Amino acid sequence: MSIKWRLTGLFLAMTALSLLLFWVGESARLVSVEQRSDIGVVFLALCLPTGVTYFYASRLSRRMEKFHLATQRIARGDFQPIYLSDSTDELGQFTVELNSLSRHVEKIVQSGTQEAHKMEAILAGMQEGVVAVDHVGRVVLVNTAAEKIFERRASERELEYLLELTYDAELVHLTRKVLAGQPSATRETQIAQRTVQSQINPILGEQGQPRGAVIVIHDVTELRRLEQIRTDFVANVSHELRTPLTSIKGFVETLLDGAAEDPAIRNRFLNIIQAETLRLQRLIEDLLTLAHFEGRENRTAVGSEKRGYVQNAYEKIKPVIQSFAQVKGISVEVILPEDLPPVLIGEDLLSQLLLNLLENAVKYTSEGRVWLHAQVGLNDIHLEFGDTGCGIPEDILPRIFERFYRVDKARSREQGGTGLGLSIVKHMVEGIGGKISVDSKLGLGTVFTCDLPRAKS
Repeated sequence: MSIKWRLTGLFLAMTALSLLLFWVGESARLVSVEQRSDIGVVFLALCLPTGVTYFYASRLSRRMEKFHLATQRIARGDFQPIYLSDSTDELGQFTVELNSLSRHVEKIVQSGTQEAHKMEAILAGMQEGVVAVDHVGRVVLVNTAAEKIFERRASERELEYLLELTYDAELVHLTRKVLAGQPSATRETQIAQRTVQSQINPILGEQGQPRGAVIVIHDVTELRRLEQIRTDFVANVSHELRTPLTSIKGFVETLLDGAAEDPAIRNRFLNIIQAETLRLQRLIEDLLTLAHFEGRENRTAVGSEKRGYVQNAYEKIKPVIQSFAQVKGISVEVILPEDLPPVLIGEDLLSQLLLNLLENAVKYTSEGRVWLHAQVGLNDIHLEFGDTGCGIPEDILPRIFERFYRVDKARSREQGGTGLGLSIVKHMVEGIGGKISVDSKLGLGTVFTCDLPRAKS
């Protein structure tokens, strides 16, 4: 039965009861003249209907209170169902609908929470920085990568505007243009020692109006560095190839113009052409070797199931180093323990490594000595290549492993150097998981140290 009919029936019943009680009271007064019975009848006629009505109203109030508490629980995220004993009236039907609504809201909240967690996981795992702003430029989201790029700690106070995060007025200006209706914008800038590229795209509403913007920040420092290396490499290769080719071309043209008739001039020019040709050959071989080591598959294959002994590798290059050192009057000190275990690199490559480092040591030492010492470590072999030569200035030490970089360009070219030896050595050592470092003092000498992984027994 509906509540309105219950209340109507209750009202009619209580009215009839009151009239009945008044009629009984009037009848009793006609029989007895005592006033007390009239007061009792009036009291009963008023209190009994009031009590019944109050009882029913209290039950209705308790049911409404349950609905009030249930809506508060739903607002707090507690979706427990409501149970009422009477479910035949409007409140009972409302209970069913409210429980159904609660289950529907719970599913929506769970789905939204899962999507939010998924989005948080995606944003946290991205290497690109992501910053979202609303329609007036207030920051609403910053992922971990963006905090790292802009060097902001998560413990710092909450951000309000984009400028507080980036300190880049031009980026803020471009973001405002996008929020004003511009399709997108891109900006590249320097942040500390990094180069970052920011792509700004609008978040469009139902009417196609921007209601926010997303800024994706890419750290392109390594990309720009590689582009610069590629540019420098092409320029260096062109220069290194042009010099001997120009020399060969000039001497050949001179010989063709008649200088070949003079045996002395002819022989001198042919010797120069031969030397420049050998220089070109060494340069091309070094370039091919470097390209081989820079390939990922080849770098992995350098130490794959290969092993070599430092003693055997040194014996292969010993005549070259000894003769080179004798010409310059330099002593070569080599201390290699007899029980030196094998290293994780073939002996041919190991010989090339020893030759490059020892030849450099002799080349840049005018007097004194050059040495090679070896020590056995727990997991590697420690090699030390030292000399008492001119040394390397401290400010250029980080660059000596760069391709075509020469400490003394004039002397290196005179002695046939290509500027690729140390770069090849570095790629070779790191390709097998080893380490190489250098320590030098100007005027006192240089020491290269290599830690080569030991081969498994």
